[in-house]
Amino acid sequence: MTATSTDDTATGPALAALLRGRLREVSVLIERRGDAALAGTSLSLPLNHLLDAVVAEPGVTVTEIASRLGKSQQAISQAANRLEKLRYIERRVGSGRTVALHATPAGREASVEAVARELAAEDRLRELLGPQQFDTLMALLAATRDTLLDEA
Repeated sequence: MTATSTDDTATGPALAALLRGRLREVSVLIERRGDAALAGTSLSLPLNHLLDAVVAEPGVTVTEIASRLGKSQQAISQAANRLEKLRYIERRVGSGRTVALHATPAGREASVEAVARELAAEDRLRELLGPQQFDTLMALLAATRDTLLDEA
């Protein structure tokens, strides 16, 4: 049976060959590399992505970040709590009753280091795949994302 079979009983290897299966497999492998790149720092990939968002957009709210990342507000709030305990961000009351997130100087410094580590890991992936294959992959992913966003 192939991944393109019309048989509704496809299981196991056939499902693993579906696009979502391949994307999940590759995503896990990429995330492992990212985690390894951040080893020895106080940041994990999710914490770094949140910190990067706060550095890029001072005053952003937990709700806004949760919506963008497709995560629950609770998950983002817990990550923000961790960053706050690390003294990388602080919460400030914004307009109305919103609570805005702002990076501290230590948070901005940690973000610069973490982003540099992630970029180095991505450079290594580019080396492994070769520049042409890497660029093709990035272009296909961007085009797929844009098409799916346009359809939504």
